[in-house]
Amino acid sequence: MSINKILFIGLSSVGDVVMTTPVLKSLQNMYPDAMFDIVVDKRGTGLYKNYPRLNKLYLKDKDLPLRGVPNLLLQLWKNKYDLVVDVRSDGLAYLLRAKKRYTKWSAKSYGPHAVEGLIGVIAKLHGNKPIPDTSVWPSNEDKDYAEKEISVFADKTKLLALSLGDSRKPTKTWSVEKYIELINRHEDGFSGVIFLGNSFEAAETREVASKISLPHINTVDNSLLEAAALIEKSCLYIGPDSGLGHIASAVKTPTISFFALTEPERYRPWGNKAVCLVDENRDARNIPVDKVSAAIKGILK
Repeated sequence: MSINKILFIGLSSVGDVVMTTPVLKSLQNMYPDAMFDIVVDKRGTGLYKNYPRLNKLYLKDKDLPLRGVPNLLLQLWKNKYDLVVDVRSDGLAYLLRAKKRYTKWSAKSYGPHAVEGLIGVIAKLHGNKPIPDTSVWPSNEDKDYAEKEISVFADKTKLLALSLGDSRKPTKTWSVEKYIELINRHEDGFSGVIFLGNSFEAAETREVASKISLPHINTVDNSLLEAAALIEKSCLYIGPDSGLGHIASAVKTPTISFFALTEPERYRPWGNKAVCLVDENRDARNIPVDKVSAAIKGILK
């Protein structure tokens, strides 16, 4: 069967979107002439927009009646696909016109990690091939932005990218004081700090930035792909279990992630450059500075 038009129904959160990219890469390797339509919600549109095989993005707007499914069906029904791959599996794949469908309902996981489960959706196609790395696709404009932002640093080879974490989720990250202590302890190991994150960590970021001696830039609330381009310029990323950790792994930057309630065995950044730290009481606030400091030394040795 000739495969030229594929519909990929993806997930929602930033980390989940990144973890689905090995499925896309496996499919594009198998079907080098295929173009992809992708179903995504608002949070994921920015991550997919530069995907090189993208034909069209379809937005699943959960604020619409019935979580946007009827509206989405009206848009998709006009298309006929050679293949539908649904890693979300809310039944949408079975309401569309397609020659073949693969969903989570018939998946065969390759292991305990979420990426291994997701690639299991296409296990019959993927077979025994190695699971691809995760990916993100910053544009040339995103990369130019990153170059401009880091131009203030005299030495651009030892930059630390850092996200303090969402202040609404205190058990997932550290106190301001611990971040300050860690950065000041390693001021000889880094040439500068790139602060990343969203608006809910802006106040804490300003406080940390005001109490460290290392040169720094504050890029909180930039776009995800701008953040990806900045992390790619860094020698290390540190932050709580979040989408930025998965983005760091996708751009091949070593990562130290703080885990709280979620299991690192399942949700750690995919790849061999990720260190996951867990407190025995599942509260990231209790992870000692010494433990993170030792992890930094192990990565930068």
